[in-house]
Amino acid sequence: MKSYRIFFLDHRTYCINSLGDSLSQLGHSLALQSSWSPEEVEAGIRIFKPNILITVGYNRPLFNRFSRKVHELCSKYKLFHLYWATEDIINHFSWSLPYVKDSKPDLVWTIHKDCIKKYEALGIPALYFNFGLNPRIFPAKKKNEAETFDISLVCATHLFKETYRFQSFQDLLFPLVKAGIDTNIWGYGWKKDSKLIKETFGHTIPKKWLRGHLLYGETASVYRKSKIVLGVQNSEEQVTQRTFEILGSGGFMIASRTKALSSMFKDKVEIVLSSSPTETVELVNYYINRPDIRYEIGCNGRKRVLEDYTYLSNLKRIWPDTELLIEKKLMALS
Repeated sequence: MKSYRIFFLDHRTYCINSLGDSLSQLGHSLALQSSWSPEEVEAGIRIFKPNILITVGYNRPLFNRFSRKVHELCSKYKLFHLYWATEDIINHFSWSLPYVKDSKPDLVWTIHKDCIKKYEALGIPALYFNFGLNPRIFPAKKKNEAETFDISLVCATHLFKETYRFQSFQDLLFPLVKAGIDTNIWGYGWKKDSKLIKETFGHTIPKKWLRGHLLYGETASVYRKSKIVLGVQNSEEQVTQRTFEILGSGGFMIASRTKALSSMFKDKVEIVLSSSPTETVELVNYYINRPDIRYEIGCNGRKRVLEDYTYLSNLKRIWPDTELLIEKKLMALS
């Protein structure tokens, strides 16, 4: 495998420490560009002299200022532009597609297989590259690790668009609100969207449950220190990045019973799945005082993720096809 110099244009730690760090583990040299000043971005490219420029998902500075600028920079400095479309398929038409049309990447990695043909119809090669785990950032839960929190939920509200996430909240979180079962919630939107939450779900989240923003680097600690972590999902056919990170930490997860999770993990062996509000309460009451069973299921979940769903394994699978496209363009430009 050839090593490349990669200019990673993103300021978000969950992108840098997942895909970015995993690319470094494969032997590539990375420049992490967190500034969105056009002059500083171009200076970084000029100094680092990369072969590849990577952009990721939806990012307001990227979309508002750089969608066309990226194509100009790649043309000027003869770079291969790789875009990882992490908002597919839910926001494919509203976010991914407009960005791709403006920035004209040389390759799209998409987290949804159905989007491959949509990009190819535009004349842009596309490959399937899903979320995964970077074990270096998410170490395993220890057998006797202190469990500070009974139940935890780490996620933003993301109520701007109705998706399966609404149903997942209904099945996992709001039965605990109704039953008065204390839950620790981290993430954006819970205070700001309190009125919308009340209108949509008919419940008010107790203020004492809300713990504010949680830095990405601290999420692993919360997963390990929780007896139960709720696994809210956005789609029945896709799995969130947090799913791999919670299970990969050895955390015990109760998640929505989706088609994707049911096909990827064994219920009651590697994960615990719920189909309804009533089932969620029953599962919480059953597992909350059974630490040995929780730990065993958590270990099994981590083992499965390490075997099948790490970023390194995903990259090794997709890299040969990616490298063919990179070399083809770089040779044409030389």
